[in-house]
Amino acid sequence: MERIALTDGTSGGIAPGLLPADVDVEAVLRDGDERELAAAWNTYFERALAQRITADPDARPEGVDVFEHVLAGLAPVTAAQALEANRRLVELLTGRRWMVMRDAREAGASWTDIGAALGMSRQGAYEWYQRKIELQEEHVPEFHDTARARAVLGDT
Repeated sequence: MERIALTDGTSGGIAPGLLPADVDVEAVLRDGDERELAAAWNTYFERALAQRITADPDARPEGVDVFEHVLAGLAPVTAAQALEANRRLVELLTGRRWMVMRDAREAGASWTDIGAALGMSRQGAYEWYQRKIELQEEHVPEFHDTARARAVLGDT
């Protein structure tokens, strides 16, 4: 998928980093990278806010115009699409977490440090990393540096 241009924040009330109205949301969900998936997630929330405000009969007329402009300028991301974007984004981010954990260990971080950074125990971080490198060894051994990945296991 070709990298898409996100909103740049220069169009009256539309925040930067969102999916513009002419974007194929399904293509973003299927082929998007972290940037585009995060944009889909955030676009949903911007549109939801604008929809609530435009539906408010007590809203000021000039305020409503701005939010109607926001709705017209953003891709119509549904709640289900936002959830799919969230799932894919989390998968992409956690799928590469083990590499950053390895790098942190090589830079001198302890398993306690890594666990704290990830909101888990030292043992939980160690076991998570160990499972992920075992999956790499099983599924993509030709692209995986087993010796390097295992060298950082050390003590829990």
